Amino acid sequence: MKHLLLFFFLFSISIDVRAQNASVQLIHAISDTNFQTVDIWLSNTKIADNISFRQATSFISFPAVIEAKVRICDSASTDTINPLFLFTEQLVVGEKYIMVATGIADSNANYSPYKPLNFHLTSGARQLSQFTGYSDVVFFHASTDTETLSIRETRELDVELESALSYGTFSDYNELETSNYRLRLSETTLAFPMGEFDAFLASSDLEDSALTVLISGFQQPEQNSNGPALGIDVVTSSGAVHSLPISHGKVQFLHNSADPELEEIDIYVNGNQALNSLDFLTASGYLTFPSGKELRLAITSDSASGSSESIYEESIVIDANSENITVLHGLNGTEFSPIEALNLSMKRSKTEADIASNCDILFFNGSTDFGSATLKEETIVNTEIFSQTAYGQFSDYASLPAANYNVDLYRTSELYASNGLNLDGYNLTGSAITLMTVGFVDTLANQNGEEFGLWFARSTSGKFTRLSAPLGVKNGSAQAPKLFPNPTSSFVEILSDQPIEELRIYNTQGQLVLHTIADNSSNRIDIQNFNPGIYIVEFLSEGRLRCEKLIVE
Repeated sequence: MKHLLLFFFLFSISIDVRAQNASVQLIHAISDTNFQTVDIWLSNTKIADNISFRQATSFISFPAVIEAKVRICDSASTDTINPLFLFTEQLVVGEKYIMVATGIADSNANYSPYKPLNFHLTSGARQLSQFTGYSDVVFFHASTDTETLSIRETRELDVELESALSYGTFSDYNELETSNYRLRLSETTLAFPMGEFDAFLASSDLEDSALTVLISGFQQPEQNSNGPALGIDVVTSSGAVHSLPISHGKVQFLHNSADPELEEIDIYVNGNQALNSLDFLTASGYLTFPSGKELRLAITSDSASGSSESIYEESIVIDANSENITVLHGLNGTEFSPIEALNLSMKRSKTEADIASNCDILFFNGSTDFGSATLKEETIVNTEIFSQTAYGQFSDYASLPAANYNVDLYRTSELYASNGLNLDGYNLTGSAITLMTVGFVDTLANQNGEEFGLWFARSTSGKFTRLSAPLGVKNGSAQAPKLFPNPTSSFVEILSDQPIEELRIYNTQGQLVLHTIADNSSNRIDIQNFNPGIYIVEFLSEGRLRCEKLIVE
C-alpha cells in the first residue's frame, strides 16, 4: 500500500511539473556567416546541438514558473560560460511559442545595417491548422538588410498577405486553403520587387498544418560579407524545413538596331554577361531569369570589357512562368534621320501557336524612318493582320492558318511593298514568330545602313528570315489559278494557265481537308461534303505555291 501511495505521489508531481511548463519551437535565422551552426542551451541543458542556419527544433517543453534562460553558444560549446547571447523571458504556463534567433554577432564586421543578436518570441503558436484542408501560415521577417516587407500571393489569390512586416516581427496567422501558391516579396522603399518563390503547399503535403514562413538572408549579400542570399523557408511544427525554390520566367532577345556601329552587342543582366556577340538581325534563344525582381539590363558593344561600359541600360521585371520578347531597336549615334534613341521594348510572348495547325504572329515596327505600319492580306483571309502600328510598338498576336500568303505593307495609308508570307513554306505550322520592319527606307540619310525589309524571328535562336517576293510572280506572266464558281455549294472548277501538280484545301482552323495530285490545267473538285465556310486552296505549279480563297455555301 505504501508503494502504491508513493507511486501516485510521484505521478502527481510529474503531472504538476508538466503543467507548469510552456512549449517552444526554436528557429535559427542568424545570417552572420561566422555562426551558420550554433548550440542553444536552456539553463544548463543543451537543447539544440549544432543547429544550422534556417533549421528548427520541434516544440520543446520550457519551464514557465521561473524565468527561462536561453543562451546561444558556439557550435563547439561544452558549457554556457561564454555565450554569444543570453535571453531571459517569463513564459506563460501552457502557452505555445515560436522563438527565432536573428541578427549579427559582431558590430564591427562587414554587415550593413548592423542588427544585434536577439531572440524574437511570439505566443499563440499553432501545431495544426484550425480548419481541415487548410494551412495556417505565420510570417517572420529575419532579413537584416530589409526594413519593411510586403508579401503578395501572385499565383492563385493575387492578394497582398502582408503589407508592412518589419524586421524581427511576426505576422498574424493567415488561414489559407492548402494549395500551390507563389509569394512575391517587396521592400516598401524600393521601386522594384525583390523576388518570387514557389510556395507549393499542396505538392509538399502540408495540408492541415501550421507553418512558420521564415524570410531570412540578405537582399544584398555583396554588402554583407557575401552571406546567404534572401530566401524563404517553410517550417512545420515538427521542425521539418522546406526551402522554397526561386520562381523563374524566360526572355528572348532580338537585335533589331540598324546602327552600323552595333553589328554585334553583348547583353548583361544584373552585372553578369547573358549574351556574348549577339549579331544584328539575330535572335537569342529563350533565357531563364528569376521572376518578380529587378533585372538590370546593360547593352554594350562587343568590344566592351563589362557592363560598366554600357551604351544602354534598363530595368525590367518578368512574371513567373512567363515568356517575354525584348527587341533592341533605335540608334546609338546622332548622324541619322530621324534620330531615334537606342531602346529596348518588351512584350509577353509565345513559343508556339495556340492552335497546332496555325502560326501565331507578333508584329513589331522597328524601322526608325518608316512611320506607321499596316499589314493586309486581301486574297485568302481578306483582313488587316496588323493595323497602324507606330515605330517602337508591338501589335497583339494574329493567328493564321499555316498557309502561304501574299501580304501588302502600307506606310501610313499608302501601299509600300508586297511580300510573300510563306508560313507553310518555312515549316511554321504550330509556331509563334515575331515579324518586324527592319532597316532604313532612306539608306543615304542613315549612314548607308541596312535596307528596309520585313523579317521574322522564330522562337528558337538564330538569324532572322527575310520575307520573299510575292508568291506566284514569274516575269510578270504567269496567272494565278482561278476558282469557278466561287462561292459554290457542289463543285468548283480550277482554271490555270500552268499545269497544277498538287492541290491542298485547308479550313480556317488550318486543318487539311483535301489533298490531291493533278496533272492538267482544268480540274473539277467535289466539295458537296464540305461544311459551309471559308477555305484556303493552295496550288503547287512549276515549283511555286499559289493560294486562293474558296467560299462554300
